[in-house]
Formats: sequence, structure tokens, C-alpha cells
Amino acid sequence: MNIDVYRSCSWREKRDVLNVFWRSDVEASPRLVEAAVQYGYYCVICLYVVILEVALIFVVGLSHNTFVAGLAAASELFMFWSTWWAVKRYRVLKSLSAA
Repeated sequence: MNIDVYRSCSWREKRDVLNVFWRSDVEASPRLVEAAVQYGYYCVICLYVVILEVALIFVVGLSHNTFVAGLAAASELFMFWSTWWAVKRYRVLKSLSAA
């Protein structure tokens, strides 16, 4: 996936792209929607990687420290929720940019 539109955005536009991607009540131009789709593709991939990393910390924490395992479990729940929301927003934005 190419991220040319996202890279061409200014710092302020990139902040707007984050708002478009993570919030459902934001009106945006087609350019910002396209940049949010490009950002979203990599965001979802990174979130899956973080889920795997936190799962590894959880597994190691189970055998060494229950407090660390508890923090990792709470983090894992938050990561699953974040990934679910990111996938949902990516699909919505992708359908908007295709229309």
C-alpha cells in the first residue's frame, strides 16, 4: 500500500487525519479520508504486532510475576479493543474512499 497522500500532508493535516481515523463524528475532505485509509492500513498492522508482543509479556509474566501478568492482561484487553476499533474505522473509511 502506498502512503503518498499521507506523506504529502502537513503536520496540522496529519493531526486531522488522526481525528478522521480514530473518531466517527468528524467530517473530512476526500483527501483527508484517503490519507486516513493509508494511515489506517499500517496502524492496524502495528496494533496486531503490539497484541503479539503484549501476549508474550503476559505468558512470561504468568510464570514470573502475577502483577506483571495482570498489567499485561489489562493491556491486552485494551489492545484488542483498540484493534477492533481501528479495523472498524479502516473498513468504514475504505468504503468512503472507494465511493
